[in-house]
Amino acid sequence: MQVRRTGILYGACVLLSLLPAMAGADMTIQGRTGLPTVREGQGQIWMHKGNVELKPGQGDLIVNQEYTLRLPGPPVKAMPVRAQIAVREDYFRSRDGHMPSVTSVEARGFQDFDVFVDGQPVGVSVEPWHINAKGDTATRWRVWNMDFAPGQEHQMQIVSRAPLGEENGRAFIEFVSKDLGHWRESPDALVIRYVPEESGTVAVAALAPKPGEHDSRQVEWIYRKGSPSRDIYILLPERGREQTTRQ
Repeated sequence: MQVRRTGILYGACVLLSLLPAMAGADMTIQGRTGLPTVREGQGQIWMHKGNVELKPGQGDLIVNQEYTLRLPGPPVKAMPVRAQIAVREDYFRSRDGHMPSVTSVEARGFQDFDVFVDGQPVGVSVEPWHINAKGDTATRWRVWNMDFAPGQEHQMQIVSRAPLGEENGRAFIEFVSKDLGHWRESPDALVIRYVPEESGTVAVAALAPKPGEHDSRQVEWIYRKGSPSRDIYILLPERGREQTTRQ
């Protein structure tokens, strides 16, 4: 993995030391999502490049994911492949203070979700909720099919909208980036980018992992021939404290 590190700008309160304490905080998040994984056709479809944009707006998080996907041609692949692609949809509620386990009845996910292949909408199925062993997360998967002829390339776009997470009254973003699974090798280039609301500037109270680039317009995590090993976490500042400081 190669991470670019130029022109770094840090917010006034980029406090990585806060993150371990967050694990026991009063947290909820609806519609947490992440990078796509391959269910069928594993190890065959190549992710040439990917761009993910995380953008808050009016109390929601809009996640726009765009990928260039390709099935190798002969002599590597001589037959077509039908790939099944899936994206997670989580409802998380911390169980501090002996709170009861999350149930599928209370679980809430995306407010909006769409998938496009080569600019055209595709049909997506929704699987049932599954509760994890800890009882703090309900997960279900959005699933769709894509057909590839040998040597064929497709453009895939995934757009989701869900409320921002809440941690002790503070808004946060969590994007599951370490589960990029079952593609053919690592992507040539993958960029995960956080951008502020319209006409805003980047301001964060905490974020992890350390970004490759960070300025007043965006924060970027850049991976070349490698996959993320950690999820993205961004704690947004309290209202009235949105500011950045150059270092």
